[in-house]
Amino acid sequence: MSEETNKLSKDVETRKVQRLGSSSLFITLPKKWINKWGIKPGDKIIMEISDDGTLRLIAEKVKINFNRRNIKIDIDNYKQPIVTAIPCLYMLGYDEVFFVSKRNVDPKEFEETINYSKQLVGIEVAETTDNSIKLDCLLDTEKIGSESLLRRILNITSRKVDEIIAYLKGQNINEVQANLDDLKRIQLMLLRRSIGGKYVSERDNLRNFIIVISSTIILRIYTIMNKISTFIRNSNLSQEQAKIMIEMFQRINDLLDEIIMTILFPSIKRISNGYTIISQLKQYYSQLNLSDLLLKNYVEDLILNLEEALNNSVCSIFLEELPWIERNFNSGA
Repeated sequence: MSEETNKLSKDVETRKVQRLGSSSLFITLPKKWINKWGIKPGDKIIMEISDDGTLRLIAEKVKINFNRRNIKIDIDNYKQPIVTAIPCLYMLGYDEVFFVSKRNVDPKEFEETINYSKQLVGIEVAETTDNSIKLDCLLDTEKIGSESLLRRILNITSRKVDEIIAYLKGQNINEVQANLDDLKRIQLMLLRRSIGGKYVSERDNLRNFIIVISSTIILRIYTIMNKISTFIRNSNLSQEQAKIMIEMFQRINDLLDEIIMTILFPSIKRISNGYTIISQLKQYYSQLNLSDLLLKNYVEDLILNLEEALNNSVCSIFLEELPWIERNFNSGA
C-alpha cells in the first residue's frame, strides 16, 4: 500500500509587522505566493490559528483542488475483498482510490465494488481495466458540515424511538423510511468530515474526536433499539410495563436531543438535563420488573450506551472558552 501525496516545500520569509490606523496591525503577503496561486484583491483567505502560535493562510480558491488525496492499493498484497477497504478509505478522506493487481480482477469483485460504491454518498467508479479499478469521491463534506449530519443522525434515531412508542401504544404505523443503512451512510459521511478533514485546528480535531465516538455509540444505540422494537412486536408486555416503557422512550428522545446538542452547543443546562434523564431512566427500569432476560439485557445495554454517549458529549464543554475555565495556568506561581 502506498500513498501518493503532494510534497510540500517550505519557503521561509521574515516580514515586519506594520501598523494600520490606531489599533490594527498587518503584514503583506509574499509576492511569490501571490503569483503562484493567482491571488487577486477580493479573494478570500482562510486563516487557521493554532495554540502553538502558528498562523496558517490558505487561499480559498486553492483549497478546493490543492492537496487532493489519492492512494493506490496493491490488492494482491492486501489479500482481502476490495469492498472491505472502501469504507475505511472513504472516511479517511481520500478523493481518488486506485486498486491495482498483476492479474485480472474477478468480474464478481468488480460487480461487488460497483454495487457497494452506490451505497455511499458521493463516491463512484470512475475507471476500470482488466486489472484495476479507480474510485472518485466528489463529496465535499466541509460544505455539508458536522451540524447538519449530526442533526440527520438525530432525526433518524428519533424516528426509531417514535416507532417503538407507537408499537407500545398499539398503534398501526407505516414502516419508517429511514433505517440502519441510512444511518450508516450518514455516519460514514460524518466520519469522512471528522477524520478526513484537511484543514482543521487542534481544537476542531478534539471536537471531531468527540463526534466520531458519539456517532459510533449512537449507531450502537440504534441497533439495540432495533432489537427492542423486534422483541416488543412479538411479546406480551403487561399494560403497566408498556406504560413505563412509553415514558422511558419519550425521555430517551429528549436525552438523544441533549446528547447531540451538547456537542454542537455545549451548556451546563443541557448537561444537567441529560444526567437528570439518565437518573429517571434508571428509576423506570427498576419499576419494569422484566422477567424476560433477553429484553432485560437490551434495556440495560440501551441505558448504559445512552449514559456513555452523554459522558462523551460532555467533553465538548471543556473545549469552550468559559469564565470558569482556566487553561495553561502556572501552578507554581
